[in-house]
Amino acid sequence: MSSSEDVQVVAQSPKTDDVVDDKLGIGNEATHEVLEVEDGKAGPAPAHGLKQTKRNLLPRHIQLMAFSGAIGTGLFVGSGSALTRAGPVGLLLGYAIYALLVWSTFNAIGEMVVWLPVDGSFVVFAHAYLDDAWGFALGWLYTCTNALSTAGEVAAVATIVQFWTDKVNSGVYVAIVSSSLVLFNVFGVRIYGEGEFYLSIFKIILILGLLVFTFIAMVGGNPQGDAFGFRYWKNPGPFNEYIASGSLGHFLGFWSVFVQAAFAFGGPDYIALSAGEARNPRRVLPSVFKRVIYRLAVFYILGVTAVGILVPYNDPDLGSNKPGAGASPFVIGATRLKIPVLPHIINAVLLTSAWSCALELFYASTRSLYALAVDRRVPRFFLFTWRGVPTYCVLAIWAVTWISFMSVSNASLTVFTWLTSIVGSGNLLIYCVFHIIYIRFRRAQKAQGIIDDQRPWFRRHQYYYSIVSLFFYALIFITNGFAVFTKGNWSVANFIFAYFSFALFLVALIGYKVIKRPAMANLREVPLNAGRTELDMDDGRAEPEPKTRSQKFNRWLWG
Repeated sequence: MSSSEDVQVVAQSPKTDDVVDDKLGIGNEATHEVLEVEDGKAGPAPAHGLKQTKRNLLPRHIQLMAFSGAIGTGLFVGSGSALTRAGPVGLLLGYAIYALLVWSTFNAIGEMVVWLPVDGSFVVFAHAYLDDAWGFALGWLYTCTNALSTAGEVAAVATIVQFWTDKVNSGVYVAIVSSSLVLFNVFGVRIYGEGEFYLSIFKIILILGLLVFTFIAMVGGNPQGDAFGFRYWKNPGPFNEYIASGSLGHFLGFWSVFVQAAFAFGGPDYIALSAGEARNPRRVLPSVFKRVIYRLAVFYILGVTAVGILVPYNDPDLGSNKPGAGASPFVIGATRLKIPVLPHIINAVLLTSAWSCALELFYASTRSLYALAVDRRVPRFFLFTWRGVPTYCVLAIWAVTWISFMSVSNASLTVFTWLTSIVGSGNLLIYCVFHIIYIRFRRAQKAQGIIDDQRPWFRRHQYYYSIVSLFFYALIFITNGFAVFTKGNWSVANFIFAYFSFALFLVALIGYKVIKRPAMANLREVPLNAGRTELDMDDGRAEPEPKTRSQKFNRWLWG
C-alpha cells in the first residue's frame, strides 16, 4: 500500500453516545448545561455528545483554505526585508528548507486530524495524548499568537490602502476590516467558508500572475527590452552579508530567513481547526494533505525565486516603510522596469490577500479558544454557540484585533513588523509542540496495537520525520533572536519579540502543572479518541459516488 493511500477505519471509534473521558472531563456531564441558540430558540445542548458546531464547510471551502493558507503580506511584502538580509540564494535556500519542515508538519497533523476530525483539533490532541497542562499551554499560545497575527493583517490592510492615499486616518480602515471579520464569522461557518473561498481565489490569481510576470520580464518582455535573467544573482551576488562579514555573514543572513518564513508559510493548523466543521472529513481531508507539497513548491519556492530575480538585494526601497505594496519586491521590480499600472493592480489584489489572511487567522483563533472551552479550560460561557458559531469566542478575538489601532499613532508597516516578529517565533514553538504531540500519538498507537491498516490516512516514516523536524524547529526557535546578542545590536524590544511566545508557553505550562498537577497517561491508556463520539467525528451524511464527468471532476478537484 502506498504511503498516501486512504485505508479503511477499523473499530477504534466509540459506538455509544455515553462515552466519557473522565481524565479530560468531557462527555455528557460536561455538555448538559451548554446552551445553543438556533433559529431564535435557546435550550439545553443535546445530551448525546459534545457537538455544538455544525459541519457546513464544503470540500471546496477546505481546499481553498488549504491552497491560500497564510499566503499574504508575509510573502508579498515581508520577503523584501528577508532578501535584503540574505540575498536571493540565501532567501531561496531558507524557504526551501523551511518548506520541507512545513511539509513534515502537515503530514503529522494530517494523520492525527484524519484519525480524529473533531472541534479543537490539536488542542484536544495535546490534552489527550500528553496531559492537560500541555493542552492548556498550547491552546493559549495558539490563541494569543493567531489573535495577534490577525491584528497584524488588519494593520497591513490599512497600510495597503495608504498606497493610494493617506488623507483618511488608518483607524477608519482598521475599524472596517476588523468589523468585517465578525460579520463573516458570526452568522454561520458557511458564510465564512464562502468569504474565504472567493478571497482566496484572488490570492491564487495574484501569485500565479506574478510568477508569469516575472518570467516574461526576465526574458525581455518589459519596456526596456532588457532580458536580465538571473543578473542580480551575479551582481550584487547570491548572498548578502548580515551582521558579520565573509562566510559567517552569508550564513547569518541565510539563517535570519527562517523567522520571516515562519510567518509567511501557511501551516496545517488552519485546516486542522476546520476539521470539526467539515463535511465528510475522513474523505475530504486526506486529499487536502496529499496536495500540500505542490502548494509549497508553487507558491513559496517559486515565489521567493521570483523575488530574487526581480530586485537586487541592495535596492534601497527593500524593507522600507513605504505604504501598501510600495515595500513589496514585486512592485519595486515593476517600478524599476518602468511598467505602469501594474503596481496598482498588485496593490489591489494584495488588499484582498491580506483580508483573506486576516479572515482565516480570525477563524483559527476563535476555534482554538472554543477548544479550550470544550475541555473546560476557560469560563463556560465561551461554549455558547449561535448558528453553530462560538459567539463569545468570536467577540473576544475581535477585541484583540483592536491592537491594530496602534497603526493610528505609528506607521502601519511598523506595527505589522512588530506583530510579525512575535508571531513568527510563536509559530516555530507551536510547530515544535505539534511534533511532540505526534510522536506521543504514534507511540500510543503502537502500544495499543494499532497497525497501519487501521489508520485512515498516513505517511510512511513520518514518525522519524517528526523527530528530525522537532530538532530543527527547536534549533531555529532557540536561535531566532541571535541578532540581539551580537555586538552593538542589543534591543530589549527585539529580545521580547523573539522570546515572548516561549515565556507565555512556559508560564502556562508550569503554572498549570504546579496548580493542577495533571498526570500523563501510560501509553497503553492514552485516550486515542479523546472521549469523542461518532457524532463528533463525522457528519454521518453519506454522499453518492460521482457518475457524470463533471461530478467526477469536482470530486477530483475539491475532494
